[in-house]
Amino acid sequence: MQLWHFFNLTGDLDKDTRLTIDATQRWREEARGDEQQTIRVTVEQTIAKGLRIGGGGAVFEAGGATEIRPHQQVSLTRGRIEWRTRLEERFFDGADRMELRLRQRIQYNQPLGQVWRASLGGEWLGLLQGRNDGQGASTEQWRAQAGIATRINNRLEVGANYWLIVAPRGSLPARTTHVPQTVLTYRF
Repeated sequence: MQLWHFFNLTGDLDKDTRLTIDATQRWREEARGDEQQTIRVTVEQTIAKGLRIGGGGAVFEAGGATEIRPHQQVSLTRGRIEWRTRLEERFFDGADRMELRLRQRIQYNQPLGQVWRASLGGEWLGLLQGRNDGQGASTEQWRAQAGIATRINNRLEVGANYWLIVAPRGSLPARTTHVPQTVLTYRF
């Protein structure tokens, strides 16, 4: 069983530059990697209507181990649909080398009246290079997400998500995880 809490702080630094800081507390079983705390900072620049490029970095702490994760990304929004491609360089304590991961996400957002919205999405996480010598490219995870959120005021939004995470494991059966989430977003 897992339960993840997301805390987001986001806003515009100028008319074309967005800053997002997100932190999570992930309560997870020891078999799933134990509890995890994360913090990520992302800066994005709008370069054309509906097109942003950006990057940032994150620190992940779980079970006494640390992961440092710089990333670069491109996001394209058309109407209610958003596509994001993110490349992550993952540095783990004690790993043979840097792990390189590509993430492809699509999300649909549907307004539900004046203050509510729903979202549906999917994401593929693929390893281009594993953290251990001899570990090549593979699919790490498939994620499906459904969520609902409500705006409390012009700055504060609360929501809940459900994620289905499927992790292929070669000749072993895939590992399936169901993750309920809470989300608190503050816009400055």
